[in-house]
Amino acid sequence: MLGNISQEMLTLLTFISRKPIKQGELFLSLRNELTDSSSCLFEAIEKGFVQKDEQEVLSITHKGLKTALKFFDKQPHLREKMKSKFTKRRGIIQLAILQLLKEEPRHGYQVMKQLEERSGGYYSPSAGTIYPALQDLVEKKLIEVKVDEDKKIYALNEEGLEFINDLISEEDDIFWQEWAMRLRWKQSEEASLVREEMGKLQLEFHYAMKRVLSEPDLAKDVLSILNSCRGELIDWSDKKGKK
Repeated sequence: MLGNISQEMLTLLTFISRKPIKQGELFLSLRNELTDSSSCLFEAIEKGFVQKDEQEVLSITHKGLKTALKFFDKQPHLREKMKSKFTKRRGIIQLAILQLLKEEPRHGYQVMKQLEERSGGYYSPSAGTIYPALQDLVEKKLIEVKVDEDKKIYALNEEGLEFINDLISEEDDIFWQEWAMRLRWKQSEEASLVREEMGKLQLEFHYAMKRVLSEPDLAKDVLSILNSCRGELIDWSDKKGKK
C-alpha cells in the first residue's frame, strides 16, 4: 500500500476519472495495467470510490477523487513546515476578521454579525467557526483579547496591523466587495464543477509524471501539452478582457 490506497487502485481511479465508462471497456483499457481489474473495481465500489448507474456506467465519486489526490499529498511533517499564517480552510474568514478589527475592537458576536452583513447574505458564520478562528489569530499574535464585563473583546495589535496592511492594498469597500464575491463563488455549483475538473486534471498529471520518471525523454511531450493548455487559457482571457 502507498498512502491510503494501492498503486493499482490509483491507476483504476485515474482511468475512471477520465470519463464515465462501462465495465467491459474499462477492463479492456486496463488489461496491461492491472493484475486483477475485477477485484480492484469491486473494492473501489465497496469503498464508495466509484459508482455505477442503472446503465452499468462507472464514474468516480467525490470521495474517490479526493482519496486518489491524497496519494500525492506531502508527508505530514512537511505539510507542517510549509504552513503559512493561515490554513486554506480558515484563511478567507481570518482575513476578513482582521479587516473588521482594523476598524475597531469587537467581541465575537459582533464579528459574526458583521461578517454576515458584509457578505451580503452569502455567509452565515457560526460560533463553531468564528471563535476557533479568533483563537487561532490570538495564538499567531496578530490580535489581542481583553475581558470587559464578562465579554471577550478582540483587538488588532501592531503585528496584526502591519500584517493586514502589507497584505491588503485596496480600499475597504473594494475589499468587502471582492470578499463577498469570493464567498458567493465558493458556494456556487460552478465552483464545485471547476474544483472537480481541476482535481481530475491533477490526477491525470500525476499519472503522466509516473511515466516521465522512468522515461525522462517524455517530459517534452508533457511540456507541450501543458503549454498548449496554458496558451488556450491565455487566449480565452485576452478575448474576455477585450470584451
